[in-house]
Amino acid sequence: MILMHFTGLILSIGVLVWGADKFVDNAALVAKKLGLSELTIGLTIVALGTSAPEIFVGISSVLSGTEEIALGTVIGSNISNIALIFGVSCIGLSAIPKKTPPIQFFAFLLSALVLTFALFDLQISIFESVSLLFVFIIFTYITFKFRSDDDDSLEEVDNANDLKTSNTLVMLVIGLIALILGSKYAVLHAKEIAIMLNVSELVIGLTIVAIGTSLPELAATISAILKKKNDMVVGNVIGSNVLNITLVVPIIGFFSNVTLSQNILSRDILTMIAATILFIVVATTYSSKFSSVKATKFIGVFFVSGYLLYILLVSNII
Repeated sequence: MILMHFTGLILSIGVLVWGADKFVDNAALVAKKLGLSELTIGLTIVALGTSAPEIFVGISSVLSGTEEIALGTVIGSNISNIALIFGVSCIGLSAIPKKTPPIQFFAFLLSALVLTFALFDLQISIFESVSLLFVFIIFTYITFKFRSDDDDSLEEVDNANDLKTSNTLVMLVIGLIALILGSKYAVLHAKEIAIMLNVSELVIGLTIVAIGTSLPELAATISAILKKKNDMVVGNVIGSNVLNITLVVPIIGFFSNVTLSQNILSRDILTMIAATILFIVVATTYSSKFSSVKATKFIGVFFVSGYLLYILLVSNII
């Protein structure tokens, strides 16, 4: 039985990686067609597409009464996005990326702080859920109001390019579907494996499910690095983390009144806040003239090593 789930997990990851490659490729083409920068497309289309698994996990968890899986997935996925996804992008960096506008980090930090405040009583209230949705509105406004200076005006698309544009949109949707289905079944098989190994719901959410739902971000990041679209990586991490918190957590607040585990506040949320602040510091400085590719690669190794240590601690392996 376990062998069957391991096989299913490997096949699901294969679909995931293929979908990420098609999705990132065609998202970049759409961005160029619309006159948007890679940062903007990463903050929106790619972030929303790769956050879809977390959203679906959140809905399913609330409906099945396993809210800790949903919240554990959000926190664990956000830590994974920063420490693993961004860390891998730093290791694979081949050139210093463009500077990310500081305003883009506002909603990113605000969402993490609001979630931390909300968890002080280990419950998510309706007021706190509404507050998180308000942060989502702020994020959306900032994304399109303060677009990158590299964003061009909307370009006219002539009839000769209509067919090519249609094909691009079709492949974009196919890639997104592959991302969602691949991640869904990857998480399904991974969750079954974890249950067979007698792991708690919180640990499942923070590790197996969080890593599984972060696979789209990881696959999209690797694809973006190979295509030298480094700006899309930062945008994807910011957008995905904000959407995870502001769209998934309110589902718990609106439809559940469960009291969550103390470990979420004392261990996991503190790790997420520390990772969030460190990400902002690195992302705002590694594009400066004082930075170097070598130093950035070292930072990437630090991020990934720290993430592996966190997973080992959460899993009680060490």
